[in-house]
Amino acid sequence: MKTTPLIALLCGASLLSGCSLLGYHKPQKAERAPPEEASKVTFPDSMEQGIHLDGPAMAALEVAMNAFLPPDRKPDARDEPLARCLARRDTYDASVLKENDDLYFVSFLPRLSRCGIELETPLMDAGAVYAIDARGRILAEL
Repeated sequence: MKTTPLIALLCGASLLSGCSLLGYHKPQKAERAPPEEASKVTFPDSMEQGIHLDGPAMAALEVAMNAFLPPDRKPDARDEPLARCLARRDTYDASVLKENDDLYFVSFLPRLSRCGIELETPLMDAGAVYAIDARGRILAEL
């Protein structure tokens, strides 16, 4: 009986299950609302009043967000509700400042009220600011 193919298959499966340990992350597909909810949406006639980001600014925002709050980050703090709140991407407001065509500053500031959390003392060091070049590299962070 040849067990070599079976051993190779088992080794391969064990390696694939450990990919998350090696930094592999498969992005989740966006959730779609049910058709009855979607049918209630009315699109605006114009996007002129919207917030506009050019392609490099969007790329800088994505790089900064993935560095600041990786998609696979697990909550880690003594205060579990606060940790869960800080691990959610929708907790943060982001600002992108285009210095020139080669430099973007991206900042993240938490809004704990989105999680129903009110603190008596300010939360120190919960946000971040990144300097990102047009090639998508983080030059520095605060």
